[in-house]
Amino acid sequence: MGYFSYYLGWILLTYLVQYPPLLVGLVVLFVLRRFVPDPWVLFRTMGRIQALRRQIDANPANVTARRDLAMVYVERLRPGRALELLDEARKRFPDDAELLYLSGLAQFKRRDYEKALEPLVKSVQMDPRVRFGEPYLVAGDALRKLGRDEEAIDAYERFVSTNSSSIEGHVKLALAFRATKDEAAAKKALDEAFATWGQIPGYKRRKELQWWLYAWICRLFV
Repeated sequence: MGYFSYYLGWILLTYLVQYPPLLVGLVVLFVLRRFVPDPWVLFRTMGRIQALRRQIDANPANVTARRDLAMVYVERLRPGRALELLDEARKRFPDDAELLYLSGLAQFKRRDYEKALEPLVKSVQMDPRVRFGEPYLVAGDALRKLGRDEEAIDAYERFVSTNSSSIEGHVKLALAFRATKDEAAAKKALDEAFATWGQIPGYKRRKELQWWLYAWICRLFV
């Protein structure tokens, strides 16, 4: 099967080279694949939204369903709807770390960066390891949007200390250091990103690939 795939690949490549527009189209589709909605994923998402709505209608006190539906809305770039659900859920569990994190994330997605900080900070006060430190990462992003780079560095450092296998965290830390003109610290953060890449398993590399490539681009300027 390996040899068959190898020769089939060469035959396909030879065919595509003879038709440049088709080759260019495939390259463009590959580059833009993250921005083109997958019909199957979209269909499954709509089905999940309907199922969660039915659960909430059947039991309005179902906080888990509200949280899960809010997460779907955040992922589908509808943070306003997510906040409505989270506000209702937090009336019952005001100190739930997961709900606080999602509230901060939804505020961030709404570009209300200042309002995002309070629930994000409170979420890690309730549980420092919630979502493997994701609240620190989002807080760092919000602080950078607000031009508070020194505070962002602190947030990113807390994130990588909690989730040391994140290439994204190291790269964002490097960029924050660069914004404060600390080139030595920025270089060290990138070195840690490359070192981390050599240690993480294959499934994690697939998830972090874009940040590893971004680290190489950053290396050209740091």
